Amino acid sequence: MSTDFKHLSGKIIIHAIVIAQEGQAERLQSFLKKIQAESTSDKEPGCLVYRINRSGNEFFIFEEYENPAAIEWHFKSAGFQSLVEEVGKGDLVVGAPNITYYQEV
Repeated sequence: MSTDFKHLSGKIIIHAIVIAQEGQAERLQSFLKKIQAESTSDKEPGCLVYRINRSGNEFFIFEEYENPAAIEWHFKSAGFQSLVEEVGKGDLVVGAPNITYYQEV
Protein backbone atom coordinates (compact mmCIF):
# COMPACT_ATOMS: atom_id res chain seq x y z
CA MET A 1 0.00 0.00 0.00
CA SER A 2 1.33 3.43 -0.91
CA THR A 3 0.26 7.05 -1.08
CA ASP A 4 2.59 7.63 -4.06
CA PHE A 5 2.84 5.70 -7.33
CA LYS A 6 6.17 6.88 -8.76
CA HIS A 7 8.19 4.00 -7.31
CA LEU A 8 5.74 1.38 -8.62
CA SER A 9 5.94 -0.38 -11.98
CA GLY A 10 3.65 -2.38 -14.21
CA LYS A 11 -0.11 -2.29 -13.70
CA ILE A 12 -1.21 0.01 -10.90
CA ILE A 13 -4.50 0.01 -9.02
CA ILE A 14 -5.85 3.19 -7.44
CA HIS A 15 -8.30 3.07 -4.55
CA ALA A 16 -9.75 6.54 -3.87
CA ILE A 17 -12.33 7.63 -1.31
CA VAL A 18 -13.89 11.06 -1.76
CA ILE A 19 -16.64 12.47 0.46
CA ALA A 20 -18.95 15.14 -0.91
CA GLN A 21 -20.04 18.01 1.28
CA GLU A 22 -23.70 17.92 2.26
CA GLY A 23 -25.87 18.71 -0.76
CA GLN A 24 -22.95 18.34 -3.21
CA ALA A 25 -23.01 14.59 -3.96
CA GLU A 26 -24.82 14.91 -7.29
CA ARG A 27 -22.43 17.64 -8.38
CA LEU A 28 -19.40 15.54 -7.43
CA GLN A 29 -20.90 12.53 -9.19
CA SER A 30 -21.29 14.59 -12.35
CA PHE A 31 -17.58 15.51 -12.30
CA LEU A 32 -16.61 11.88 -11.69
CA LYS A 33 -18.82 10.64 -14.54
CA LYS A 34 -17.12 13.10 -16.92
CA ILE A 35 -13.73 11.81 -15.82
CA GLN A 36 -14.95 8.23 -16.27
CA ALA A 37 -16.15 8.94 -19.82
CA GLU A 38 -12.80 10.49 -20.71
CA SER A 39 -10.76 7.80 -18.95
CA THR A 40 -12.48 4.90 -20.68
CA SER A 41 -12.27 6.48 -24.14
CA ASP A 42 -9.44 6.62 -26.66
CA LYS A 43 -8.27 9.81 -24.92
CA GLU A 44 -6.69 7.68 -22.17
CA PRO A 45 -5.52 4.37 -23.66
CA GLY A 46 -3.52 3.56 -20.51
CA CYS A 47 -6.60 3.56 -18.28
CA LEU A 48 -7.92 0.00 -18.16
CA VAL A 49 -10.69 0.43 -15.57
CA TYR A 50 -12.44 3.42 -13.98
CA ARG A 51 -15.35 2.49 -11.71
CA ILE A 52 -17.36 4.87 -9.56
CA ASN A 53 -19.22 3.53 -6.52
CA ARG A 54 -21.36 5.54 -4.14
CA SER A 55 -22.93 5.26 -0.71
CA GLY A 56 -24.68 8.51 0.24
CA ASN A 57 -22.06 11.27 0.15
CA GLU A 58 -19.12 8.85 0.01
CA PHE A 59 -17.60 7.82 -3.32
CA PHE A 60 -15.18 4.93 -3.86
CA ILE A 61 -13.32 5.08 -7.16
CA PHE A 62 -11.48 1.98 -8.40
CA GLU A 63 -9.00 2.59 -11.20
CA GLU A 64 -6.52 0.40 -13.05
CA TYR A 65 -3.69 1.74 -15.22
CA GLU A 66 -1.11 0.07 -17.46
CA ASN A 67 1.80 1.88 -15.79
CA PRO A 68 2.82 5.07 -13.94
CA ALA A 69 2.97 7.05 -17.20
CA ALA A 70 -0.73 6.34 -17.76
CA ILE A 71 -1.53 7.81 -14.33
CA GLU A 72 0.49 10.93 -15.15
CA TRP A 73 -1.51 11.24 -18.38
CA HIS A 74 -4.77 10.84 -16.43
CA PHE A 75 -3.81 13.57 -13.95
CA LYS A 76 -3.26 15.97 -16.87
CA SER A 77 -6.63 15.20 -18.50
CA ALA A 78 -9.20 17.97 -18.90
CA GLY A 79 -11.80 16.20 -16.77
CA PHE A 80 -9.41 15.55 -13.90
CA GLN A 81 -8.04 19.09 -13.99
CA SER A 82 -11.60 20.45 -13.93
CA LEU A 83 -12.32 18.45 -10.76
CA VAL A 84 -9.07 19.58 -9.13
CA GLU A 85 -9.99 23.20 -9.84
CA GLU A 86 -13.47 22.73 -8.39
CA VAL A 87 -12.18 20.95 -5.27
CA GLY A 88 -9.78 23.86 -4.76
CA LYS A 89 -12.73 26.21 -4.31
CA GLY A 90 -13.52 24.42 -1.03
CA ASP A 91 -17.25 23.78 -1.37
CA LEU A 92 -17.40 20.36 -3.06
CA VAL A 93 -15.69 17.76 -0.88
CA VAL A 94 -14.93 17.15 2.79
CA GLY A 95 -11.17 17.25 3.38
CA ALA A 96 -8.66 15.76 0.99
CA PRO A 97 -9.42 12.60 -0.98
CA ASN A 98 -7.94 9.41 0.49
CA ILE A 99 -5.92 7.90 -2.37
CA THR A 100 -3.93 4.66 -2.17
CA TYR A 101 -1.85 3.07 -4.93
CA TYR A 102 -1.19 -0.65 -5.32
CA GLN A 103 1.08 -2.52 -7.71
CA GLU A 104 -0.48 -5.56 -9.32
CA VAL A 105 1.42 -8.75 -8.44
